[in-house]
Amino acid sequence: MSTPVAADAALAAALFAIDPPGLGGVLLRARAGPERDSWLALLRSLLPSGTPWRRIPLAINDTALLGGLDLGATLQAGQPVARQGALAQADGGVVLLAMAERIEAGTAARLAAVLDTHTVRLERDGLAVLHPARFGVVALDEGIEDDERPRAALVDRLAFQPSLAVGPASGDAVAWQPADIAAARAVLPRVTASDAVLQALCAAADALGVASMRGAWLALRAARAAAALAGETQVREEHAALAARAR
Repeated sequence: MSTPVAADAALAAALFAIDPPGLGGVLLRARAGPERDSWLALLRSLLPSGTPWRRIPLAINDTALLGGLDLGATLQAGQPVARQGALAQADGGVVLLAMAERIEAGTAARLAAVLDTHTVRLERDGLAVLHPARFGVVALDEGIEDDERPRAALVDRLAFQPSLAVGPASGDAVAWQPADIAAARAVLPRVTASDAVLQALCAAADALGVASMRGAWLALRAARAAAALAGETQVREEHAALAARAR
């Protein structure tokens, strides 16, 4: 029997599953264990069948991450042929970043750039190629000490940081199904927010000391996902409040 998932963490999984590239990702600060495994299993169950799921090891090199020259294909074709890296292979899906608290600054910067542009740009070894790379990140933060944290450039781009240690899911938690997420994905492009909602989200970000406007932008994206999950096309205060629970 699997370990129950905390209600707010389950909400984060549901909202993220609706719009992985738009919401950037999820930071899970937890050691390996049944709670983390249950959350990951829940997320995978909510994503469409066949969604790419790529695990990025800590020591990955640039060629494996971004791609490079496919030597065999190049020799056969007589011209440079690109080989996709893990990020391009994750297009339309999720990147699972192991031991995110130990990621090197260069790797974090390259990952952040791809999150911003949704593309992998290869310009080396005679290549000049753009690969689409629209994905969301699940960063597994296993740090124990307070100073063991993932790079700020990465964390700043992730919409959710749910706690897995707040107890099992409460009785009023919603058990979302893949069909609920599929329906919300269909509604999402039609969801809008009023100027009043936008101003409230910006004011909330400012009150929390969030210097980057990216925080307010991610809050809006999360509120839109919450509205879509409710089957509504207009963001209301309760949707913003629901999204805030997951953050």
